[in-house]
Amino acid sequence: MRVVRFPARPTRVADDIRAALASLGRGGDIIGGVAVLGVAPPDSDLRVDAALVLPRGVLIVVGVDLPDPAVTLTAPLNGEWKADGWPLVRHGTDGPAEETDRDHVNPATKALALAGRFADRIHATDPTVGVGVVIAVGPFVKNVEQPPEDLAGPVRVIYPTASSFLEATAALPPPPRPLSTEQARAVLRDLAPSATTFDDAALTAEGFAPPGTAEVPSTQHTPSAPPAPVAPASDRRRVFRRRTAVAAAALLVVAALTAIVVGNLREAPTSVSAESPAARTATVEAGGLSFSPVARDVATTCEPHHAVGDVQSFLLDHGCTEVVRASFRTVVEGRVVSVSVGAVTFPNAELADEFERLVDAPGTGVLTDVATETNRWDDTTPSFEGAAYTTRRNGTTVRTVLADADGESENVAFRVARAALDLPLR
Repeated sequence: MRVVRFPARPTRVADDIRAALASLGRGGDIIGGVAVLGVAPPDSDLRVDAALVLPRGVLIVVGVDLPDPAVTLTAPLNGEWKADGWPLVRHGTDGPAEETDRDHVNPATKALALAGRFADRIHATDPTVGVGVVIAVGPFVKNVEQPPEDLAGPVRVIYPTASSFLEATAALPPPPRPLSTEQARAVLRDLAPSATTFDDAALTAEGFAPPGTAEVPSTQHTPSAPPAPVAPASDRRRVFRRRTAVAAAALLVVAALTAIVVGNLREAPTSVSAESPAARTATVEAGGLSFSPVARDVATTCEPHHAVGDVQSFLLDHGCTEVVRASFRTVVEGRVVSVSVGAVTFPNAELADEFERLVDAPGTGVLTDVATETNRWDDTTPSFEGAAYTTRRNGTTVRTVLADADGESENVAFRVARAALDLPLR
């Protein structure tokens, strides 16, 4: 999927939406299409977090900011939303604090109305294009529950991750044939005129049909809205929570590697792969903690599977001289913590500094975990969702660390992440 970014961020969850979509990577093997982030069509007051122009149709992504994180969000399109069993209530500013209106009780009302206006605009351009809606909620929601009758339609309520967007695309009924490059460009031209610079080769690579294969729009079609309601050395030890899509990215890695092997597209990179289970008995010390190695990989070229999101794009665009990735486990205060460490070396300090600024920003992607990629975790594979995260640059090498305590203790995860900055990777 190609990603085009505009400055508009209508909601706070926009950064999570951007990170999830960027992690899907380019090409039509996984999802394909063009994602336009921060969509604000000209001559219009419309603005949404994203529009995904896909070979099978268009998904309008509307962000909804919830008051707090939730384990379970019950989100019917018609009816009261509940977070962990409690009605979702946000007081208005025009009346007594006790009074709320329907839009506050069910955020889908406004979201679907906005998406409906986008759908009408798209159908005015091409009435044959199918339109679906994604209501992306945040901050973090572990589970989203929708009634079966809602799941039968083209609207999905999700917490934005790579995997949830993959599932949401399946809600769009497949057309008789993929949208053509001409159709895709026409939709993009209306929603975001500056996002139409992709040539036919680029759009075909994203899964769109070659020019000349568009269906003839029916003049009898009535546009339909969605269902109603509708330096030499820099040591940054700042540690923060980072929501990632590592587990979903691992699935994308498998697909990408399969395509490489089957298609014999390129020679294998120079790489020394992970350690065998028999070699995992030794431990290494860092920051006063003892870590057990799980897997390690050293590569002298930057390959697509080394990272996701903007981090992946940067490595593919600029290259590197070495990528070292290693996975560890440690036990602190009786809690098992999974650790994913990456170290990227560049040919000069300027590139390293630029890369450090990128990986230190939220919503830009991560280096992929090598143990997840090679199926080396002995028991449960960590998701690294909301893991403690920190970075450090030393000369031309930038190190990143993810530490996942499986939600048990943030303080433990932060301590481990800081210690892992000093782990020997060879």
